[in-house]
Amino acid sequence: MDNKKIVKVGAIVLGSLLIGGIGGGMAFNGSGFDNGYAQGQSDFVPKEVIKEVTVTETVEVPVEVEVPTEVFVDNGNLNLLLEHIYDNDGKINYLLDDLDDDELDLIVDRVVFINDIKSLAVQEIKSEIADEVDKMVITLSDNSTITLDEDDVERIRVDDDADEILVDDIDFEDKDADLKVTGTFEQDDVKFNYEAIVEFKDGEVDDISHVEVTERV
Repeated sequence: MDNKKIVKVGAIVLGSLLIGGIGGGMAFNGSGFDNGYAQGQSDFVPKEVIKEVTVTETVEVPVEVEVPTEVFVDNGNLNLLLEHIYDNDGKINYLLDDLDDDELDLIVDRVVFINDIKSLAVQEIKSEIADEVDKMVITLSDNSTITLDEDDVERIRVDDDADEILVDDIDFEDKDADLKVTGTFEQDDVKFNYEAIVEFKDGEVDDISHVEVTERV
């Protein structure tokens, strides 16, 4: 083959490669390849890109939390406390009325104090009720009357169960209290009911007041 034919064949092959390369490039762009140009335009056209970003934000919200207050008791005073609640049918608001949350451990001390003054009240009534009712004139159910005499009063009974002695008023700080005590006695074969207030000052018996006596029918 002479030199002219070689040159001509080479030119044809080169031309074919260039046309194929351009056509292939256009076909590739048309299939989705982004080269920064819009199809059919010679100027560069920027495209808007939207990107989603997830942002996590922590918000602190104040929450009120009720913290239970604990009253510590041991084997010695637990039974004391439970017995007091049981004996008073759960009516023990007077133990808590003036206490703050950080003073609830004083409840057991208050129970001990109440039990002590109840015992003192019973002893005081047993020894003094006859004197307290002396000379009282009582109207009986048949409309007759009887004058009570401390020397004739007998068979004195005191309602001494814990739930029968009522706390009428109490000041734990000063150890002052009024306890309502009830019971019975007899005179000349007539039975009577009585009710009295035993007053305490500084933890000691101060007086017996508000004594009421009625015939026990």
